[in-house]
Amino acid sequence: MKKKQKKINRNRLFYFSVIVITVIIVAVTSVKVVFDFFITDDKEIKSKKELDNLEIYGYTLDDLDTSLYKTYFDELKEILSKEELNWEEYAGGLTKLFVTDFYTLNNKITSSDIGGTEFIHHDMLDNFIMHSGDTMYGHIKNNVYGDRVQELPIVSSVTINEIVSESYTYNDNSYEAYKVSAQWEYEKDLGYDKTGVFYLIKDNNKLNVVQKLGE
Repeated sequence: MKKKQKKINRNRLFYFSVIVITVIIVAVTSVKVVFDFFITDDKEIKSKKELDNLEIYGYTLDDLDTSLYKTYFDELKEILSKEELNWEEYAGGLTKLFVTDFYTLNNKITSSDIGGTEFIHHDMLDNFIMHSGDTMYGHIKNNVYGDRVQELPIVSSVTINEIVSESYTYNDNSYEAYKVSAQWEYEKDLGYDKTGVFYLIKDNNKLNVVQKLGE
């Protein structure tokens, strides 16, 4: 009889222990969920705010763009506002913007925040985004809450070395195009590209980047 009573007591103790442990786990989990919710809720999520745009071209200026990008944006805005458009100036100005946006990674929020997409020809945009995400942008850490600790490049200047007018064939169609040679510097050299040759085609009275030589 005593053995039976001891067995019952052990079983009660076992089930009691299980219940206590379960309650503790549930309580700790609940506290963590609530804590994480309020901590996350207190953090300000980074997002872009548009400051200016060249609507008919689809070019935008955001608050996260660098001061250099803002300078080149204003330069291009002036070029495009002239009564008679100088296409070579347009090609050079657009290349400066593209290089500054694409090769500056420090202001990008996530790895999918690819720079320079608004300057790429629409037929090539998906491949450009996929290729960039798999290569240069693939290692960028998330900065949604502005707490990223990662050293990333910032373009400090872009120099246009040469602009050559020529034709460019794409999908069996021949376009007026500009071959633009450029070089650029960074605030700190982290081993990224510093030179490039870009092809820009004229399509519907707008220039689009279609290729960086060698890609």
